[in-house]
Amino acid sequence: MYPNPYMMSQIPRTGLLTKGLSALKSINWSTLLDGTQKTLGVINQAIPVVYQIKPIVNNAKTLFRIAGSLKDEPTPVSQEVNAPVQEPTPQPAPPKSTNSPIFYI
Repeated sequence: MYPNPYMMSQIPRTGLLTKGLSALKSINWSTLLDGTQKTLGVINQAIPVVYQIKPIVNNAKTLFRIAGSLKDEPTPVSQEVNAPVQEPTPQPAPPKSTNSPIFYI
């Protein structure tokens, strides 16, 4: 019914093993490595540019927000001026005249 794997004298020639080996043989490794190297070169140049442009984009958002607020009608500024209230300062107590020494701790 089912073949006994221990009775087989040879490795079968079809299957994943032979298909995988033929696929590895058909890859042109130099072209693959060249493409990978070019891609990594572009990425190494693009990453610093992204870090330099990020603050500019954030500042541009703020700039557009400020420009939008300048288009709005100005709000009237109230001319109310409150005079500062001066509270009387307490007068220091006159020093006691004693002939005893003063100890500072």
